[in-house]
Amino acid sequence: MPNSLLSYLFSPKEPSIQIGRIEGSFFQYDYLTDGELNHHVHVLGASGFGKTVLINKIMKQRLFQGQGLLWIDLKGDIETINQMREAVKASGRENDLKIFSISHAEFSGTYNFVKVGNATELRDKIMRSLEWSDKFYETQSSSYLLKLFIGYCWLRDNQSFNFDLAAVLEGLSSVEYIADLCVKVPDSEPKVKKALEDCYTYLNSSTTYLNLSGLRSQIESLVLADFGIFLREDQNGIDLFSEIKGQKVVFIFLDSRRYGESAKSLGRILIRDIIATSARIDAEVAAIDRKVFTVMIDEFPDIAHEDFTAFPDRARSSKMCLVLGHQSMSDLDKVSDTFAKRLATNISSLYSFLQPVQESAEAVSSRAGTRTVYKETERTKRLLFWDLPTGDKSLREVEEFVIHPNTVKSLRVGECVVIKKYPNSRAYKIKVSLT
Repeated sequence: MPNSLLSYLFSPKEPSIQIGRIEGSFFQYDYLTDGELNHHVHVLGASGFGKTVLINKIMKQRLFQGQGLLWIDLKGDIETINQMREAVKASGRENDLKIFSISHAEFSGTYNFVKVGNATELRDKIMRSLEWSDKFYETQSSSYLLKLFIGYCWLRDNQSFNFDLAAVLEGLSSVEYIADLCVKVPDSEPKVKKALEDCYTYLNSSTTYLNLSGLRSQIESLVLADFGIFLREDQNGIDLFSEIKGQKVVFIFLDSRRYGESAKSLGRILIRDIIATSARIDAEVAAIDRKVFTVMIDEFPDIAHEDFTAFPDRARSSKMCLVLGHQSMSDLDKVSDTFAKRLATNISSLYSFLQPVQESAEAVSSRAGTRTVYKETERTKRLLFWDLPTGDKSLREVEEFVIHPNTVKSLRVGECVVIKKYPNSRAYKIKVSLT
């Protein structure tokens, strides 16, 4: 029987991507189904061992299926950008493509990161994306931002007031600007008016004005950067909610090698925007009308935050499929000591290429679990310098790794172990196809 026919017989009957051949079989392949993608995918791999090939296979399949896609890349090199643009062109979806790049002005569009959300969501989006070393200044900045956004959001919803990060910086710096906004709020909105008046009083004091120095300087580093022009409000800019509804293709390139913490801060703000957009879909779009949308993040730990671990479970209801890639399991320790374990509870598929570090290899093996086997032991008796068998044998029950750590540490280029928990548990080794 031809291998192609056997492959068809063993392939899933729902839309899927053929990833690679399962070790020990000539015709059985690993497929990543739409159902498995909706339960999210974690891809690990040392540089040059096949991680990018696998992620690109998922991306291209989504493109040719006509589905929506968001790709977030923290390298932003021109070769990667051109490869992705070529993939979009090959799929005939140039009109669906939107690009935001902080290092390539020639084809970057705009992305207003504070366009969507209520006052609390916007405050949290910024506060959790910046670095804080002093709790007092963090608390003061958080309180001020909430009041500022109460005013901004009311003006946005009632007087067509559009704001962006530049407007946030203005609201952190200029008492005259705040005074002008106060005038626009009628006395019939005492809560909103008082929030802006409190901001005015806070800025007007030289003592409390200084309390916002850390917040101002971090926002300035984004707004005044050479890419700051692409953070402005623009009617044709990226609106994640609209892009998901329209099944668009969005590429975000954040060059962390050139822009360091600024790129990572933008990435963390973007993560908050994704979470807020998912919640908005659940609130505003009927379940039957929600469309599958894949979010792919390479070098994920650089922009992850502590409370992200609960999001994969909630993302399923909005039909967001997450594909998270990075080099090793230990990368997640930079977020917190428990982040990797908590993330694993809400991600059902793991693809791991070479993990040369023992701790990371063991973490991968532990995901696959153990199985019960019986081992035979034989009793020996010492005679002079030799241990001689007595003939007495016994069987004992032991637990052994389904995927041994040494297997994970010795994978070759293109080889990876696959561990899946949906729709049932299984683990095996595959050779990833290059096409």
